[in-house]
Amino acid sequence: MGLVEKNLKEMDAYDENKLIKDLTVNDALILIAVCASKEQATSDADERDNIDRITALAEDHPLFSDLLDSIEPSLNKYMNMIESADTVKYVTAAAKIIKPDYKETAFSWAARILMPDGILTEDRKNILDKYSMLLNIDMKTAKRILVQISQA
Repeated sequence: MGLVEKNLKEMDAYDENKLIKDLTVNDALILIAVCASKEQATSDADERDNIDRITALAEDHPLFSDLLDSIEPSLNKYMNMIESADTVKYVTAAAKIIKPDYKETAFSWAARILMPDGILTEDRKNILDKYSMLLNIDMKTAKRILVQISQA
């Protein structure tokens, strides 16, 4: 491994450690939803729709009731920072911060972003299977959440 590659790896590790250290539960929920949006957004219009959906999810959640001003800055930061290739790294980092009570919420938000039409395609299922594993959501719970979203 060359010096440049070594330095890039060290910078990535530092950035990830700094992110985990500074991450709040609120940020972690937004981060996971943003990662889901990066998995499937194919155009700027899709990304704008996802931003609106993530904002609505956060505004409706009691965890954000006193922190509504924090939603947009966090959302913009993560939308600009994350590329689709980085999602596993960031979902893993966020999962370390999220308390067990909010892991289902995080999975539900990811599913709502990935399934805006309520349809679970094979590609979406593969992504959500990965998220359920990273968030330590059992298959029965994941299926229950997906059924609720598809029936909404």
